[in-house]
Amino acid sequence: MVVLNEQGNLILIIIVALVAIIALPALVMVAFPLVDIIMRLILVFLIFSTVRSYLGSNIFTILLSGILIYFLVIRYAYVTATLYVLLFFLLVFNVFSIVIFGIGMGFRKG
Repeated sequence: MVVLNEQGNLILIIIVALVAIIALPALVMVAFPLVDIIMRLILVFLIFSTVRSYLGSNIFTILLSGILIYFLVIRYAYVTATLYVLLFFLLVFNVFSIVIFGIGMGFRKG
């Protein structure tokens, strides 16, 4: 029986949940080929738009985007998709925690 009042068990449950979240994108991409293609397209557009916003529209943008797309999308797609989903999850979690904290501060009296 897991008692959530014990700090060690709670930390263990959080670590297991994060590992499950980290492994989920790669498993889904392997199980469903359509998800694999869609995730690779999302990564291609994300890489190209990020490089273009930093370098502008020139030949270096296409060159650097091609190199990054080759390594991050073609060779190491599962690792890149996993990191993208993990960072997106953590970003959303942190943004919502700030919003919840701000709403909670608004209800304080005094």
